[in-house]
Amino acid sequence: MINKKNKKIYFLIILLTISLCSLGMNKKEISNDGKIFKNIYIENVNVEYLSIKEAKNEIIKNYPMQTIHIEYNEKKWDISPEDIGLDYNIDKSIKEAYEYTRGEDNIKKMFNLSFKEPYIVKLHASYNEAKLSEILIEICKEINIGVVQATINIKDSSQVLTTDSKKGIEVEIIKLKEAIYDMIDKKNIKKIELPINIIEPKVKTEDVKSVDTILGQYSTSFYDHSSRGSNIHVAAKSTSDILLMPGEIFSYNKTTGARTWSNGYKSAKVIVGGKYVNGEGGGVCQVSTTIYNAALLAGMEIKEVHNHTFTSHYAPRGKDAAVSYGYTDFKFRNPYSHPIYIKNISNNGSITSKIYGCSQDRERIYIRTEEKYDENKIDVKTYRIYLNEENKKIIEELIAQSKYKIK
Repeated sequence: MINKKNKKIYFLIILLTISLCSLGMNKKEISNDGKIFKNIYIENVNVEYLSIKEAKNEIIKNYPMQTIHIEYNEKKWDISPEDIGLDYNIDKSIKEAYEYTRGEDNIKKMFNLSFKEPYIVKLHASYNEAKLSEILIEICKEINIGVVQATINIKDSSQVLTTDSKKGIEVEIIKLKEAIYDMIDKKNIKKIELPINIIEPKVKTEDVKSVDTILGQYSTSFYDHSSRGSNIHVAAKSTSDILLMPGEIFSYNKTTGARTWSNGYKSAKVIVGGKYVNGEGGGVCQVSTTIYNAALLAGMEIKEVHNHTFTSHYAPRGKDAAVSYGYTDFKFRNPYSHPIYIKNISNNGSITSKIYGCSQDRERIYIRTEEKYDENKIDVKTYRIYLNEENKKIIEELIAQSKYKIK
């Protein structure tokens, strides 16, 4: 009589025997016969029942080491596998495939390979990143061309000198590297069209060519042979020959920088707390005021302006622009679709600020002020009026409200 325990053992033996037969796992397959087991792939190549040598030949046939070809217009570059030490590490992957069913749990692995999904071994490509980068840098040197901005220079004599702009060319090195990395990873080497980026100049030839007239100008006088006069020359020069593109903002303080000895400024009279004292940069407010009045007549959008404590001797009330580095600034924005050019001329005790621009943007403008006297102050409103061709008012805008102490 066979008890229940023995019946269970016999049943398991019979089941295992049937399984082995159905798997075709004869003695030859299970033993180390030098062949890769069934249903094993290297990438998408089936290497079942192949020897190591046969598998290697099959992999080389399907994944040959190829030269990377890069092209741009008539230029061509070739990067061979040897140039960058490219290796698919085929031997390592074949060894993994061969030994998969020759270690621990080999019976279980064989069972899974027969009834479940295949086992796929990856080819892990390797290469010398530094050598590849060196080659790509040399390619970039052949192709890259720096962008050239158009320039304009208006002489004191009003002579206009311009230079043309040129587009730049730049290899998109990151995009190129990513394309190469992807090909190597997929083991699918093919021709690459060199990715480039055309760099448009910010200042184009047509921009500087559009500057053909004076939109507004203003002059003030000063005593030339003094520290104050010296400061005016320094400030006038630092705020001159500036091209302001459409929408850009001019900042007086940012343009001049700090009014220090190191920047060429001397001590001269300045107003501090309603009193005249010696300070570095005295006189720079006359330059900001002169530019301010030219900007008003040129139709600039005034973003920031401040009046002095007392009425200035070089400009009417409501038409001055006090500045103090780090505290109060004078700013305006170019509202036109063409650039404007700031030109200051200071000599013989006079400073003139001219704002050049496109004749299409020229407006008929005049400035008027309204004054209201109080006990110890004067309130002034500054208006800008736009006229049509018949000199009739079409727009009037309030620009600033100023308050001056009466001495």
